[in-house]
Amino acid sequence: MSKWVNGVVVANTHWTENLFSLRIEADVAPFLPGQYTELAIRREDGSRHSQPYSILSAPTASGSQALEPKAGKTGNPQTLEFFLYTHLEGELSCELSRLKPGDSLEVGAEPAGTLTLSHIKDTATLCLMATGTGVAPFISMIQSDTPWQRFDNVVLVYGVREEADLCYRPLLDSLAEQYPGRFSFVPVISREAVTGALRGRIPALLDSGELEQALGWQLSAENAHIMLCGNPGMVQDSAAVLTDRGFSVHSPEHPGQVSFEAYW
Repeated sequence: MSKWVNGVVVANTHWTENLFSLRIEADVAPFLPGQYTELAIRREDGSRHSQPYSILSAPTASGSQALEPKAGKTGNPQTLEFFLYTHLEGELSCELSRLKPGDSLEVGAEPAGTLTLSHIKDTATLCLMATGTGVAPFISMIQSDTPWQRFDNVVLVYGVREEADLCYRPLLDSLAEQYPGRFSFVPVISREAVTGALRGRIPALLDSGELEQALGWQLSAENAHIMLCGNPGMVQDSAAVLTDRGFSVHSPEHPGQVSFEAYW
């Protein structure tokens, strides 16, 4: 990304020692749910320290309805939300975690990325599987109108290490109330047993059938599109389980039933 705009921090919410959400007001181009942009801080020597991050907030109405937002054309300033983890994402995320409301930073003016719903065929079920901060693009999707207009059922499988890492639970609960019988949230916790959550890793639970048992139905290439985002090991292992079961990897040129993005 070569075009930058000024951003102003609106809020910095710390969920745990390492997890935080940053809300920034910036005049960026319209974007699709699932896309990312870059955040940057200037060093003392004037160099720009930047990193791409998925946008967690929903687009404006014009952005969420567009099949392909127009590059190079900014809209009105909007508040963008990002979900970050300081330990894994390194030096820049640590600097971002210390920003306060009113602080300035630079934001990529033209969001990008292909982990969107724009090239995916309609099917009965959209199943979103994420670990950690990889849930950000999926939360953007389910806050927009698009998945509810195109799919009968939407499933979010959200894998974390500990219950305290299950951020955005109030938002997910409100979506379940807003779309009764259509939205299923399956928390997966790897390091502790928690009532109402599956314990283990997403690929193993998918392979054993325990995940689908919790959902109450079986996922197949005929009835579902599955999107994966987060820990590269989860993404790779889940994709392997799914392709063994007859799913194919999706690309714009070769439509399939599994889309993915490794998060670091």
